[in-house]
Amino acid sequence: MTKKILSPLALGAVLALTGSNYALADSQYGYTTGSGSITANANVKLSVSVPKLILLRVGSTNTTIDTASWTSTFSIPGVPTAPVAGSGASVDWNGSPPTATVTPANNTLTVYAWTNANSGTINCTAPVMAPTGGPVNADFTVTVTGSLPHPGGNLGACTSTSFNSNIVATGTWQYVLGGTPANWKAGSYATTVTYTATGV
Repeated sequence: MTKKILSPLALGAVLALTGSNYALADSQYGYTTGSGSITANANVKLSVSVPKLILLRVGSTNTTIDTASWTSTFSIPGVPTAPVAGSGASVDWNGSPPTATVTPANNTLTVYAWTNANSGTINCTAPVMAPTGGPVNADFTVTVTGSLPHPGGNLGACTSTSFNSNIVATGTWQYVLGGTPANWKAGSYATTVTYTATGV
């Protein structure tokens, strides 16, 4: 059996064709006919590629979209009377406007954000509540606990806020509904807030 020896040039071509991950260095030599020391240097470049990643979670995981909801209830003056479903019920109404309160459900959400980009930001967009006649976006304020700020003090003033790199920012966002519920027209009102995390 005859052994075949590849020249350096041929070996390099083979390595290139096979996609080998060998690191290739340069080469030098030192040579003298006299006394004293000689040197040769070779350089190797090291390269590391790290992709950017950004993560954002508001409320539930995966594709679940949480719904923060409120139910308005009335009280009829003068003897405070909470109306019940039905028609023709007697009430001791003194002619003053009824008062209304809202009861929240699932209005506090856990939030997380992380990125290895130089910096991370979060902003929000909220279309106008529809239909008209009920609460407006500015009626919804957000109370924050933890290290992840909400982008804006209320949903009518969405802005941009930042968080640090390579540290999990977390906390809770509590949505609080204000406004004047007694002045809202009867109906169901909704909008969807979209949060966008960006790494730069």
